[in-house]
Amino acid sequence: MIKNVPLKEVKIGMCLAESVYTKSSELIYRANFYFTAREQIIRLLDSGITAVKINLAQSLLSDTTSTRKDSSGTSLYEKVDNDYQIRIHEDPEKIYHEMTERIEETKELFDLGDKVISDLMNSARFGQALNHKSIRDQTTKIVKSIKENHLITLALLDLRKFDEYAFIHSINVAVLSVAFANNIKFSEDKLQLIAQGSILHDIGKAKVPIDILNKPGKLNSSELKIMQKHPVIGVQVVEEDHIDNEIIKEIIMHHHENYDGTGYPAKTGASNMKRYASIVSIADCYDALTTQRVYKDTIHPAEAMKRIFTLSGTKFDPRVVNHFIKTVGIYPVGSIVELSDNRVAKVISFTPDNLLQPIVKTLFNKNNPKIPNQEIISLVNSDKYITGICTDYIVGTYDMFKND
Repeated sequence: MIKNVPLKEVKIGMCLAESVYTKSSELIYRANFYFTAREQIIRLLDSGITAVKINLAQSLLSDTTSTRKDSSGTSLYEKVDNDYQIRIHEDPEKIYHEMTERIEETKELFDLGDKVISDLMNSARFGQALNHKSIRDQTTKIVKSIKENHLITLALLDLRKFDEYAFIHSINVAVLSVAFANNIKFSEDKLQLIAQGSILHDIGKAKVPIDILNKPGKLNSSELKIMQKHPVIGVQVVEEDHIDNEIIKEIIMHHHENYDGTGYPAKTGASNMKRYASIVSIADCYDALTTQRVYKDTIHPAEAMKRIFTLSGTKFDPRVVNHFIKTVGIYPVGSIVELSDNRVAKVISFTPDNLLQPIVKTLFNKNNPKIPNQEIISLVNSDKYITGICTDYIVGTYDMFKND
C-alpha cells in the first residue's frame, strides 16, 4: 500500500515508495530508501519537503496482517510473531549474560561446521561419497541452536577465516537461512531440509577450478560461464549421491536466480520464484557482502543491509527482503555503531519491533578510545540513539562475549 505521508508523521523504519528530489531536481533519497535516523528526516525538512510517498507494505513497522500473499492469493510467508527468545524489555544485562553463557557451545557449532563442509567439498571434488550422517548431524545442531537463541548464533557469523571462505560461507548461509525460515514459522522438517540445502548450495563449486574460484579480480566471459555452471553441477553431485529431495535440489539449482528474471541458470522471474531458493539466495548474498575475499574487502553489516534494500524488487522479492531485515536487523548483531553521546558500541540484540533501538554494549568514547566506557543498555529505554555505523574499529564478537 502506497500512502502520501506528511513529513511530521514519517517514522523511523518507513520505506520510500518514490525517489525524493530537491526543488532544483537534485536527488536526496532513492525509492526503497529506509529511514534509519532522525537526521534523515530533518534533511528533508531543511530541503523544503513537506510530504513523501511511503510504501507501508515494505516499511519496518508493526505488521497487522497475518499473511502475505501473491497475486494468486497463495500464502508465501507467514506473519513474523514476537516470540523471540531475546526480550527487548527485559533487563539488558540479563540478556547479555544469557548470550555469554552460550558463546562456547555456539562457537563449537561453527568450528564443527567448518570441518563438515571441508570434508564434503573434498569428497565431491574427488568423486567420493558424501557423508550423509555428518550433513544430518550438522543441520540438527544448526536448527537446535537457532530455535534456542537465534541471535547469539547470528552474532558469531564473524568467526570467518579468509582462506577458508568456501567452508565458513556455507555454514553462515545455513545459519542465516534457518534463522530466516524459523522466523517465518516454517515447520521443523522444512527447517532441516533448508539447512541441508544451504550446506550443499555451493557443492558444485567443488568441480570448479581453484584458480577460477580464487581469482583476484573480475572473471572473464569464459571463466564466468564455467562458474555459472556450479548450480547444475551441484544437483548432479547430490543426485549421484542419492540425495533426491526436491527442496534440497531447488536450493542448489536456483539460489542464483533473481526476482527480475536475471540470474542463472534458468533466469526464473517473479512469477516462478522458488520459495526455498529465494530464502537461501538472500542469505548467500548477505554473507558474501560481509566476507572478505581475495578480490574484495568486507563491508559493514549495516551497509550490507542497505545494499540488500536497494536490491529489493530487482534481485530479491520485496517480501523476502522485508522478512530478512526483521530476522537479521537493520543493525545486525555484531555491528559496530556510534551513539549520540559519542560512544562506540556493539549491537548484541534486537526484536522486529525495535530494529533501530537495539540492545548494545558500549565500548569507549570515540574521542578517547584508550579509555574503556562499557555498559549494556537498551536504546528503547534510553535517550541515546544510533547516529551511524563505525568502520574505524574491529571488535570480534566472540572475544567481546568471552572476555566477560
